[in-house]
Amino acid sequence: FLKTNKLYYQMGKNDYYQNLFADNYEYISKSVADQDAYAFFKIYYPEFKVAESRLRTLLLESTVAKNQGEQVYKNLLYIFRHIRLANVEPFMLNVTEVNDLVRLIYKDVNAGTKVQYRRFKTYTHSLISKESGSMREKLEELISEYEKVKKEGLFEPLILNVNFTVDFLNMQVYTGEKNEMIAILVLYILMIQEGFIVSHYISFFAKAHLYKDELFEAVAKSKFQWEEGLSEVMPLVRFFIRNYTELYLDLSERARDFEYESGLEISKSDYVENTIMKLSEVFAKEEIRERHPLISDSTINRTLKRLQEEGKVRPLGKGRSAKWIKLIKTSKKLSFQEQMSLNLGDKENE
Repeated sequence: FLKTNKLYYQMGKNDYYQNLFADNYEYISKSVADQDAYAFFKIYYPEFKVAESRLRTLLLESTVAKNQGEQVYKNLLYIFRHIRLANVEPFMLNVTEVNDLVRLIYKDVNAGTKVQYRRFKTYTHSLISKESGSMREKLEELISEYEKVKKEGLFEPLILNVNFTVDFLNMQVYTGEKNEMIAILVLYILMIQEGFIVSHYISFFAKAHLYKDELFEAVAKSKFQWEEGLSEVMPLVRFFIRNYTELYLDLSERARDFEYESGLEISKSDYVENTIMKLSEVFAKEEIRERHPLISDSTINRTLKRLQEEGKVRPLGKGRSAKWIKLIKTSKKLSFQEQMSLNLGDKENE
């Protein structure tokens, strides 16, 4: 309860964050969406071995997938980017939208990998008489019950949504082994709509990837004795409370840095140049992005081009992963051992 209160205290700053990052939202949201897609792919599709360099190339819309793994990754990029678009209708929790989401994940992927509603059999009156049904009807019943409980307003949204997710993944609505993945993705979308907008500015799944073993363990505990109605959901609730709390704390630090950078009299390009001069002799653009996550790629590229024209840097190779080398010497900060070994006097005069 106390941890939930602390989380909602952080959520009270939502309007402040939205106003602060409004002019940079398009760039930030796309960057975070790409991070989410990457981490989600790593968590739930370890069977696909796609090289890191290829994953970076697939970020470009013009890049065409060469195999099933790459196509799934491209589909995830589309989904996570699409979620954040301001002019898109919000996700509605119903069987049609959930099924559309599943179809998007496996769009243009071979039929053998796709998931469909699972069939189940019910027996009536005798061992011989039996009926077959689809889990679609069971999912409709679950959503209907969820909406009913939600309207009553008696339960905290995060806990209610986690309970819904636990039922969803344990019901095994779809064929295959990805019910857990689908349930967590739906939960992620629902939580954004519940006001956990931190996911627009900091990658939720990048953080979850750091604690994926704990996530898998919490999900596993929720499966134990589920059919008897004794499922343990609190480990998963605690995981999400902690994850969102850490995200909001990260966002608070980023907002502080952003306000500081915005108040500087020097231009963003000069600020980037100052950072470059403090990097090692050979550096990569990724190092600049890590230090300035809210500065656009165009500003970084423009700064590098200017420094190249001024004869201060030059690229080592071509492409997105090419490194750069500084052509001017920058002052080196001495280590503690180097400072201690300095000769502070003239030995001949000792």
